[in-house]
Amino acid sequence: MDKPILDFLKKYSADVEVINRLLVSTFLTFKSIAKVENLYIQSLIITDRTSDERDALDNFLKLFTKKQEICSEELLGLFEFVISPSDKLINGAIYTPKNIRNYITEQSFFSLDCNTLNDIKIADIACGCGGFLISASKKIKKKTNKSFKNIFKENIFGVDIQSYSVDRAKILLSLLAIAEGEDEKKFEFNLHTGDSLNFDWSEKEQSFKGFDLILGNPPYVYSRNMDQQTKVLIKNWSVCSTGHPDLYIPFFQIGYELLNEKGILGFITVNTFIHSVNGRALRKYFSENSISLKIIDFKGAQIFKSRTTYTCLCFLQRKETDFVKYIALEEEKLTDIAEIKFSKTLYENLDSVAGWSIRNHDLITKMESIGVRFGDIYDTKSGIATLRNRVYIFKSYKTKGDYFYMQDGTKIEKLICKDIVNSNRINQENDIKSLKEKIIFPYIYDENNKITLIKEEIFSSDFPEAYKYLFKHKEDLNCRDKGNGKYPAWYAFGRTQSLEIIKHKLLFPRMVKKGFIAEISNDSNLYFYNGMSAYAKKEGDLKELKRLLTAEATWQYIENKCKYYASGYFGLGKNYLDNFGCVESTK
Repeated sequence: MDKPILDFLKKYSADVEVINRLLVSTFLTFKSIAKVENLYIQSLIITDRTSDERDALDNFLKLFTKKQEICSEELLGLFEFVISPSDKLINGAIYTPKNIRNYITEQSFFSLDCNTLNDIKIADIACGCGGFLISASKKIKKKTNKSFKNIFKENIFGVDIQSYSVDRAKILLSLLAIAEGEDEKKFEFNLHTGDSLNFDWSEKEQSFKGFDLILGNPPYVYSRNMDQQTKVLIKNWSVCSTGHPDLYIPFFQIGYELLNEKGILGFITVNTFIHSVNGRALRKYFSENSISLKIIDFKGAQIFKSRTTYTCLCFLQRKETDFVKYIALEEEKLTDIAEIKFSKTLYENLDSVAGWSIRNHDLITKMESIGVRFGDIYDTKSGIATLRNRVYIFKSYKTKGDYFYMQDGTKIEKLICKDIVNSNRINQENDIKSLKEKIIFPYIYDENNKITLIKEEIFSSDFPEAYKYLFKHKEDLNCRDKGNGKYPAWYAFGRTQSLEIIKHKLLFPRMVKKGFIAEISNDSNLYFYNGMSAYAKKEGDLKELKRLLTAEATWQYIENKCKYYASGYFGLGKNYLDNFGCVESTK
């Protein structure tokens, strides 16, 4: 949709019903549907030609060009667009592109072992505005020629935590039928408002025996953004017993356990469960239940244009199997699932704790079985985490006497500062020296190099300028971790990682491309943030470590083991290299 249309909706109203009336009336106008029998849709039509709503509708219609119109898909997109940003953050609502929805629906139907679709039961357990239910309804209509009225009543089921999303799903399904010439006074829907984390389908549906198909896009909510009730409820699901699980994770278990004995689940979801710590229990669940699982990984491609999310398609089936099927595939190359040449990796050969190596399992296994484990010789660390780098870290624009000076003239005592570099910025153009900044470092070391936070009375008396500067930012510092941070003092760093003294270290970015640069530092007073460092656990050669880390063989390992990011980057997180076999052949 054109920007003026979206801008109009942003400013028009926050009232759900007002927006519903505007969009329903717009759709009917474009479809030249002057009369509607359906009572629910009737109640949403703007009819008073002298009202402010009518003026708004006329102005809204003028924004559409002659070539534009609103079909069911565009209307769905607009309904998804007007969901408030706060609801998108907390509840994870995100619009799934039509081609992805249709692919998941088509392939799930194709894989279904079912003689007739007349009695099929299809659910979306986080249905939002009903995109997947629309795709499924169209598919059943095409295959059976049943009326939409009967499809909605007998075949389609959904639940969503937001009541207004459920209402909009009913609106969209009703308009789908009306636009196809099936205008009924009333449609019966099996759409419910509820939280799938504790929703009981047996209470809603008589003689409930499970669903034939579950389709959808589980909510995209990071653990840190969940409300307290959600954090409590996810503990009821075994797949959420490790790390800090994001909200999409329990939906695999919920969905799988709601399938009937031949059921199929088709999701588009985050691909991080393949390697992440919070995916350990989910990987274990798949393995212990020998679940038939096919993964189509989009790698670093962005399927959702409005959000930076790395996704995959997952198809689960209620039948036991010994292996996981996997392929990394571009969206444009999606084809019938029966024609895709998946790789197969036995569950017994996969490590649920360390993460699944399923891209090129044979290669990874070979590279991990020779030489000495990287993790036995070297260690890797993430950088200092103040959680407010803009406050603690600065570029010294002038040095005078005992002080460094910021660009605005603020002076900070030299003795409270350390040198620091952003190792994510290391490349051919920026060596370590040119990247050096200063960090206010309110810590001291004892004779055993044990680090301690400087007491506030000493900090304020010995370093009054630094204390005064940080005190000006006290309110901002107290907002770290959403105000729930448990720090020994308000001026302490958000985390205590990487504060120890390490003299010999290799600095490199957290996200790397082939040919990435790593730089050696032998400065025990130099710290780093954002990126990574590696060092020998005992006496070791940093030049050898640098050669090893940037070797061709190591890169083959990285691109088959590590997490994908956009534009050919891979995440080189702390534990990804531990099992890599260090051998002389990497020269």
